Amino acid sequence: MITSRRLLVALLVLVTGLCLEPASAWAQTKKGHGKSKSLRLSDKPIPLADVPQRPDPILELGEPFLGPGPLDQGFQLPTGAVWQPQFLVYGTWRSGVQGFTQRGTDVVEAATRFDLFGNLYLTQTERILVGLRPFDDDGRFTRYTIHADSTLPGEQSGFDQELNADIRTLFFTGDFGELFPILDPDDSGSWDIYFSVGRQPLRFQEGLLINESAIDMVGLTKINLRVAELVNTRVTGVYGWGDVDRLNRGDKSAKLFGLFTETDTRERTIQLDAIAVMSDSARGDGIYAGLSSTRRIGHWNNTIRILGSYPLGDETPFNRQGLLIHNQLGTTPPGHSHNWVYINLFGAIGRYRSAARSPATGGPLGQTGVLFAAVGLGRFGAALGNRADNAVGGSVGYQMFFDDHRKQLVLEGGGRYTYDKQHALGGRDAAAVGARYQMALGRRFVLELSGFGSYTLSTLPDDVSALDGGARFEVTVQL
Repeated sequence: MITSRRLLVALLVLVTGLCLEPASAWAQTKKGHGKSKSLRLSDKPIPLADVPQRPDPILELGEPFLGPGPLDQGFQLPTGAVWQPQFLVYGTWRSGVQGFTQRGTDVVEAATRFDLFGNLYLTQTERILVGLRPFDDDGRFTRYTIHADSTLPGEQSGFDQELNADIRTLFFTGDFGELFPILDPDDSGSWDIYFSVGRQPLRFQEGLLINESAIDMVGLTKINLRVAELVNTRVTGVYGWGDVDRLNRGDKSAKLFGLFTETDTRERTIQLDAIAVMSDSARGDGIYAGLSSTRRIGHWNNTIRILGSYPLGDETPFNRQGLLIHNQLGTTPPGHSHNWVYINLFGAIGRYRSAARSPATGGPLGQTGVLFAAVGLGRFGAALGNRADNAVGGSVGYQMFFDDHRKQLVLEGGGRYTYDKQHALGGRDAAAVGARYQMALGRRFVLELSGFGSYTLSTLPDDVSALDGGARFEVTVQL
């Protein structure tokens, strides 16, 4: 009878034998006048999987990023940290031709933007990131206007350039525990505190509460907090002192203070966030908060968010009082596919404002669907707008994947109703349908073709109902 101990020994011998080199490669060693074979583990690295060779970045210095083979030993700091520097230069180039008719405005244009980054990895947790966007500035893009409606003031066909060398991103981020391992040699303490300082993006509540592409700030994050029966909690504190944008415009006097938490329970993930923005009297001070819950309901994924903005003092165009309720519901239909069906709804009471939003990000309703999202390139607007002023609405969509996820098609329909049009920014009643097709070409290119058609109902005395539409073709290059 084979005992469990003998069976375990046999399995260990078998596994060890599989890891050894074949007999033809055994090392030969001389002992006196004879020769004997010695068993040893191979010195050659054996890949765990057949990983395809990745495309080269624009520039790569030091260790290959995610490259196979032995790692460089690097050098050790007095703090005990071991740095293995590597530097990458990479970017994303987007160019598109687009035309639209919206609210009596006709525009056909070609526009471009280039997001260029240099990433200096000191370790995989400590790095310095620098970024530029040389072809756009404050929401204005380098473009060629093929046609523009003559009713637009100052609009005419021709070339407009927004070339600049402004540094849009420059920050250092790291982990105190990895930067000062000498303080906790056996890694048993609570030094897993992340930090970042410099000009960097800031986005919480999926961009509904705040969506800044570049803000001068310092932030601290404590992870792996265990409280009572909660699975895990993360807490982040932020202070921002420069480049704060409000209502998609710069506010040079604004200071931002934020506290953000994310907690995992056994049933859901909860986010509770609060922001205070202090500014001059023309723009006003305000408090902004967001609460969200993400969970499964049967076969459906559900995220509901409740967000509010409250001015400290008089209201200003940048600082309004309002409440936004936003719900996202989605599922994968039967059939063992990765396709996605979604129903997104929102309701706004008052004139909700995000704490801060960069010029190219549009309003807070972008997560409702492709009919509400800002394109972020040129002057092509969202079919149904993305402001949250005294309105209700939503979208229903179906996302389909083809050719091993290298192609996808989104079909969507949606609408919005503004119940208090006298106190709404761009408030109208409208319905729209839209589609977006994306296709990967090779390993660096993505082609996109999208369009929409909408009907806007006349509700104001000096307004007229209108059929609008737009289409665009974009090429994205990953460099």
